[in-house]
Amino acid sequence: MCDSQAQELLASTDEKAACAATPASQAVVFKARVWDVNQKSLYLQNNELLAGHLQGPNSALEEKIYWVHNRAFAHEKFPIILGVQDGRWCLACSSEAPPVLQLESVNITDLLKDSRETSARFTFFRSYKEGLWRFESAAHPGWFLCTSSGPNEPLGLTQAPGPSRVVDFYFQPC
Repeated sequence: MCDSQAQELLASTDEKAACAATPASQAVVFKARVWDVNQKSLYLQNNELLAGHLQGPNSALEEKIYWVHNRAFAHEKFPIILGVQDGRWCLACSSEAPPVLQLESVNITDLLKDSRETSARFTFFRSYKEGLWRFESAAHPGWFLCTSSGPNEPLGLTQAPGPSRVVDFYFQPC
């Protein structure tokens, strides 16, 4: 087993232990560094989450992703709610078709008090394959978080992954 696989296994084990030991009324908030396979980091600009190549002094702009397990969904799907700015702004999928990704001013732990129906648009199923993660919308199955092939464009959602819509991410616990 390579080091990255061992780290992922350890992170998963730590997450499960933390969740099992935490009462349902409380939430363990995790923090991670997330970037896409093209080495684009996430950062905020004008209340929008963008993906771009951050170098030198700009690397300090990178946003850490805060996340919690959403126990309203089956644990096997690894349901999580994602946020930025210490979990005060959360990623949400709009109810329109096609769905649009947006940031909403809501505390990440407050969402855990909501029902499955209410929290679904904030929930993403995290899947892992060959060192990479994907995040599928719980409210819109088949729609995944994505970055664009263009520079400094907003994080979005897609049904059609490919070179112009990147859905594979590195997800490193902080």
